[in-house]
Amino acid sequence: MNIAICDDEDIFRKHFRELLLKESFVQNTDIQVWECASGEELLAACSEAGFHADVIFLDIRMKGMDGMETARILRSRGEKCLLVFLTSLSEYAAKGYEVKAFRYLMKEDADRELGQMMKECVRELEGEAWFAFSRGHCHYSVPRADILYFESRKRQVYLYTEVREYSFYEKLDAVEALLAGKGFLRCHRSFLVQERYVRGWKDNALWLENGRELPISRAYEKEVNRRLMLRKG
Repeated sequence: MNIAICDDEDIFRKHFRELLLKESFVQNTDIQVWECASGEELLAACSEAGFHADVIFLDIRMKGMDGMETARILRSRGEKCLLVFLTSLSEYAAKGYEVKAFRYLMKEDADRELGQMMKECVRELEGEAWFAFSRGHCHYSVPRADILYFESRKRQVYLYTEVREYSFYEKLDAVEALLAGKGFLRCHRSFLVQERYVRGWKDNALWLENGRELPISRAYEKEVNRRLMLRKG
């Protein structure tokens, strides 16, 4: 697993590198770690041939270009890595939906929480799995990471990605059970959404990065708020 740390505090960056190496030994995970002291340095590194980061731990508040702007540029370039924001400022968390932040890690909790965070990153990277289904005599597999949401309508389930729509005969309850623990959230009896693509929400609706708005029914409102607030940090 290739990991980049971007933080303008030299002491914290070195300490965090040591924590990563320690946890990689405990978890028997092979890692390579790069350090960047600014958003500009990270962007330059990501443009170099041969550089690839599976996970970027990115400080939000830095001198010069801050972490959020750095993340926006990375995503605009098509960077697909997991972004974990390092911060002591929880009020920034809501903006993470704009750049598909994977998780937030409070700096003061790094010693205690990094082990679990690395496990989640490994599971996510190894789980770049496929969602398989059939319609008639045709069998399909869609990368799970590409799925925006599912909709149940007229005894069929519709699967939506950014570029295509599929349909197959199944109950949405069965799809939800199959994807349990994999980042999908039931917001309505007819809708199952991938949390990472939720940009914001209110009492009776949530909206995705592509502007699509999905309903939140009263029966699911409490759980939606709980899950999205936890993801927000």
